[in-house]
Amino acid sequence: MQDGSVRALRNELRGKESEASRLRLLESSALALANAPDVKIALAEVLGLAVRHLAADSGVILSLEPGGLSVVAAQGNVLPVGARVLLGGVLANVMQSPHQPLLREHIESRLRLGAAAKVALELLLPLRLTNASQGLLAIISDGSNILPTSDDIATMQALGVLIAGAIQRPNPSKPKSSRRAAATAMAQLTPREQQVLVLLPRGLSNAEIAQQLGIATGTAKIHVERILHKLGLGDRTQAAVRAVEWGYKL
Repeated sequence: MQDGSVRALRNELRGKESEASRLRLLESSALALANAPDVKIALAEVLGLAVRHLAADSGVILSLEPGGLSVVAAQGNVLPVGARVLLGGVLANVMQSPHQPLLREHIESRLRLGAAAKVALELLLPLRLTNASQGLLAIISDGSNILPTSDDIATMQALGVLIAGAIQRPNPSKPKSSRRAAATAMAQLTPREQQVLVLLPRGLSNAEIAQQLGIATGTAKIHVERILHKLGLGDRTQAAVRAVEWGYKL
């Protein structure tokens, strides 16, 4: 086998390992959020999984509350749980439409603890459940780690949907078995498919979904078809109803 073929095979294997790792992250996070008796404990576990997945050293989950953001989970040298942050500057911008993630390098972070605010990397992701952000997920690194790929960021966006759903859980008395079933079903979907499913309750067409996510209309249609197949549903209306049952609604 030629050297080029060996390198191509090695790269293909690495790509498959990375994809498997991303799917494991979402599955583990969904199950943690579904099974934990205390949402805050589950959020701390999910945050730890996200930080490790990106080979970072710190992270924080912030929930939107009147007057600003409140820390609900923290790991590393960041603001502690219960701390409040005024909603302004870059944090406010990320939470506004179009609710896009923001990766910054060699900046001073408002989320660091103490005077050492300079960080090598800061990834900010809005916790968007429907058409509004419920808070922020921030992953921070002091070292010169490898930059997250577009697939990594898409995975973190899907994770953000799960976190937002946990923060705004509409029915805490829902039977654990039902929450577990929903988490298991969501774990079957790819990060992009999860994003599409969350948009279905809004009654968007394939073209409108494509515009929201920055993909082709045909690609959006394929994602919808795969969602229906994986969840065993007959049409997109049933998928929208199922998404609402799981807490993903307007």
